[in-house]
Amino acid sequence: MEEREDLGIRLLRLIGALRARFARDLSRYGLTLPQFLALCSLDHAEGQALRMGDLAAATHQSAASMTGIVDRLLEQGWVERRPDPSDRRSVAVALTPEGAHMLEQVRADRRQAVEMLLRTLSPRERTAFYKILGKLLKALEEDVPPGGFKE
Repeated sequence: MEEREDLGIRLLRLIGALRARFARDLSRYGLTLPQFLALCSLDHAEGQALRMGDLAAATHQSAASMTGIVDRLLEQGWVERRPDPSDRRSVAVALTPEGAHMLEQVRADRRQAVEMLLRTLSPRERTAFYKILGKLLKALEEDVPPGGFKE
């Protein structure tokens, strides 16, 4: 197998393994990745409630999917629905204090998991890896046309 092809496969395997590990870690909290992303989006709103459509867009979910995600987060007490003050027909969602606390626990566990993984690299390798990842991300992000990729 050609080196570049092997590198491409290794990158895909790394992404898959990281995603699977994170999904497993989230499952200990009873969370899925879309639920985690919704909680993060609400946390970034800094106490402000987000309309369901805005939350769906921020997490790259359909409105129908977001309704189910929010319903499950409501059952856990991690979010609350509020009437949208600008539109009586709309509902907004906000992070509860319990949700914020749980999210911080997940993030702390995530930091620890990443640190343990990075311990397999020397300090010099970590520095180089960080720089390489930055370059690759920049190249990929700059290559995305306005509106995203079209098939």
